[in-house]
Amino acid sequence: MHQEQRERTHALLKSKSIHRALFANPANVTWLTGFARPWRAGADLYAGGPPLVWYEDGHFTLIVMDGQVAEAEAFSQEAGCAVIGYAGYAYEKAPQGHTLLKAALRQLVEASGNTGTVGVEARYLPFALAEVVRSSTSDLIDIDEWLTPYRLVRTDEELDKMRENFALIKIGQEAAKATVKPGNSEMDVWFAIHNAMQTAAGQTLHLGNDCVVGRRMGGPALDIEILPTDSFIVDLSTILHGYWSDSCVTYYATEPSSKQVAMHRTVADALELAISLARPGAIAREIDQTVRQFVMDAGYPSYPHHTGHGAGVIGHEGPRITPHSEEILEAGMVIMLEPGIYYPGETGVRLEHAVLVTDNGPEIISPYDLNIP
Repeated sequence: MHQEQRERTHALLKSKSIHRALFANPANVTWLTGFARPWRAGADLYAGGPPLVWYEDGHFTLIVMDGQVAEAEAFSQEAGCAVIGYAGYAYEKAPQGHTLLKAALRQLVEASGNTGTVGVEARYLPFALAEVVRSSTSDLIDIDEWLTPYRLVRTDEELDKMRENFALIKIGQEAAKATVKPGNSEMDVWFAIHNAMQTAAGQTLHLGNDCVVGRRMGGPALDIEILPTDSFIVDLSTILHGYWSDSCVTYYATEPSSKQVAMHRTVADALELAISLARPGAIAREIDQTVRQFVMDAGYPSYPHHTGHGAGVIGHEGPRITPHSEEILEAGMVIMLEPGIYYPGETGVRLEHAVLVTDNGPEIISPYDLNIP
């Protein structure tokens, strides 16, 4: 499980003469271990802090609350890996998660010795935990962004997880299409998506993003009635096994107007163009500029958002396909491409596919239909 990621990390730290490091960025913790912190709205009352990964000379130790140890068991079976749990929930006395997490981390740090530089993800590490590391050495180095470029190139294991996620997205999009009818509401569509996807997954899922009549362009679902003339934008994402998906399809309450048909086909052509440009060596801003200009040359306004972005252990990874991004595409990256055309207050169209960049050309890994009229 995620062995390739740990090998990359070990090689990187070894090349920098870093023998000890503490990873606190939730995205990096998932990337290194395969452990996905359960999604919840708001802070966990009992957790002492975020899940952590302590690295020491090629050995990785995951520190989680005791209620999460079972979910991390697969990681503990990997060579050079271990899991430590600390007591979180308590009822016979006040929860002491913060104190116990500090104690677990202190034990690891002190056992590793007091010499040499320690890498820390300072931006994500709570102050109290940073003090534990600082007490062992004054030689700290900020490694906040060190793993970011490595995260952008997917392993086969990661791609399998993402493909499973996109299979769920297809189910959600099909449920949306069946529910976009005059008289139903945005909330009706959203509930149908939730029910279909969570039933298929057999678990609670975190779902986002836009589920709106096209005249609104974007936003969360509201109790707004779908009119016969409405287009309907479903920009749908979820998290599965710690990995994000993203998608967008535009539907119609009844037969689309000639204007909507022309818009939809132009956006589909723009998306096809964007996909064709997703090749190793391509510069992100050039893709954005080419696709954006294509839409404007067809007589439509420029869309007020990015042309695309990466997806992985966070919803918007690099590379960002924006007018000023100098990021260069590499084989193994997964990018979401999503041009659109909007007339706020009237109608709108957005379409999105997930594309794997390969040496043999772009590969679409999102299996849903784009509903082209």
